[in-house]
Amino acid sequence: MRLLDEMFVPVSDDGLQMVLRLNAAHPIYQMHFPNHPITPGVCLVQMLGELLESKTGLRLELGRIVNLKFVHALLPEESPMIAVEFESVTTTSEEDLHAKGTITANEEVATKFSLIWHTSSQPISHRH
Repeated sequence: MRLLDEMFVPVSDDGLQMVLRLNAAHPIYQMHFPNHPITPGVCLVQMLGELLESKTGLRLELGRIVNLKFVHALLPEESPMIAVEFESVTTTSEEDLHAKGTITANEEVATKFSLIWHTSSQPISHRH
């Protein structure tokens, strides 16, 4: 399931930092959790992958979670605007992408990540 333009919408992009607006009305939030929506960690990882695909034009698949820390919950009703900062995106010797960075809300770090994405020669498919 693609989340771009449904669960989140990019608002600005100044290179390595992107500001996103979370959509508190998205069905995922109705399940996680009713009357107290919290952004699921798996959705954050999916969002990062989709953002990297849009930046690189490459089809990516999560290869390995090197480090993933959830410091604060992302609550779309309280903090609908979040910032994703890719502190580094490097290519490994296997041509995979290694992305490190943070997600912040209200200028507080909510998530720290270090993820490795496998690249694919298949074109990106924007299925909905």
